[in-house]
This record gives sequence, C-alpha cells and structure tokens, in this order.
Amino acid sequence: MPFPRFRLPAFLLAMVLPVPSCAYDVELSDTAVRNAYFLGQHRDQQTRTFFAPYLRHLPLPKSGPYISEIRLLTPLAQVVEVSQTTSGIYSAQQAQLDYRARGDSILLEIHIEFTPTYNQIDAQRSSSTAAEEKGITLRTDDFWQDFRFGIKQKQDWIEPRSTHGEPQYAFVDGYGASGGLIGAWVWVEYDARNVPSEDTEVHVLTPDGQDVSVKFDLDKLK
Repeated sequence: MPFPRFRLPAFLLAMVLPVPSCAYDVELSDTAVRNAYFLGQHRDQQTRTFFAPYLRHLPLPKSGPYISEIRLLTPLAQVVEVSQTTSGIYSAQQAQLDYRARGDSILLEIHIEFTPTYNQIDAQRSSSTAAEEKGITLRTDDFWQDFRFGIKQKQDWIEPRSTHGEPQYAFVDGYGASGGLIGAWVWVEYDARNVPSEDTEVHVLTPDGQDVSVKFDLDKLK
C-alpha cells in the first residue's frame, strides 16, 4: 500500500528542502529549482548571504574606468536572482519554465562606472577632432564594446556563448527623465558544460590598458 502524500505549505517546503551544498550543478533537478525560487522570494538577509560568494566589489582605480562589481552566477544562482528581481506575481512553476528556457549557463555580470578621468566625454576622440570641429565627442551607448571580458581556467580561455550590454544613465528628476551616460552593465554568458567546478579567473581588459581580475572557486559555489 503506497504511503499517503501530503502537500506542505510553500514556506515550510523552503525550510525542509535546503538548497544543495555541493559544487555547482548542471541540469538542475526540479527540487533544486524550486528551493532556489523560494530563496529568491525571501529577499532578506538569507538571500543576501547566499549571494555573497558570487560577488566581488573592487576598489576605485587611480585613473580610467571603474569596474566596480563583478558577479559570477551559476545555473542555481540565476534561478535565485530571477526569483528575487522579478516584479509582480512570480510562481515556482514559472521559475521551472524560465530555467528550462534559459538552459544551464555561467553568467558574468560586470558593472562599469565612469570616473573623472573616464567619463561621458571621449577625450581621445575629442582631441583628434577639436582642430576641425572645435567641439567635443561624447561616448556612444555601446562604449562597453571597447572593453574585453573573459574567463580563464588553468591558463585556458573559455569561449563565451554571448555578450551584451546596456548603458546606464543618471536620473535627473522624479519622473524618470534621464541625464547623461554614467556607465553600463555587461553580461557575458558561457555554456556551463564548458566551465568545470574549479578555480576560475575573470578578467576585464579596459581601453586604457588595465587588466582587472578577480577569482572565484566554483567548487565552493552552488
């Protein structure tokens, strides 16, 4: 005779079924996705604690662009992230569908910020055109394409699946009107099957010759 099946409330299920603690998984189970969904829904200290190992804050450079933040998100961390940031009604069932549509990937999130020595004015192009036009040249929205982004393991570079970015603007009033360009967010996606659970270096090569790098131990991430 089969045992009777009981349905636990969502908040109890999240506590009974913890997120796996081993090295990061490819091809997440339904249980892992569901647990990650509930963790993201908490939006509290527990969620912030989870993300701490996936995040690196960097110091402000003496000159040039500021790579202020680098995050490396495993397939599980991406489920938590989407659950945490999606506004409106978002269900565990939708989290399952979104994960399957997204597939298993390693996602880099890189924040580029302008500084007094690298800002909206493209000084190099302005100086080359000033004699002819007597004006200044502003950086384009896709200025981030002048940067190079990469993951390296054991001296080997891993080929990304895709790279895209979005410009970031300053808001100047309470109605959503935007001011000048102040930076960008860049996302670099890798096939998780090509990124083993081992020491990983993330590199950002800036237009002025800096190599900004951080390390992650994927064997310790979920």
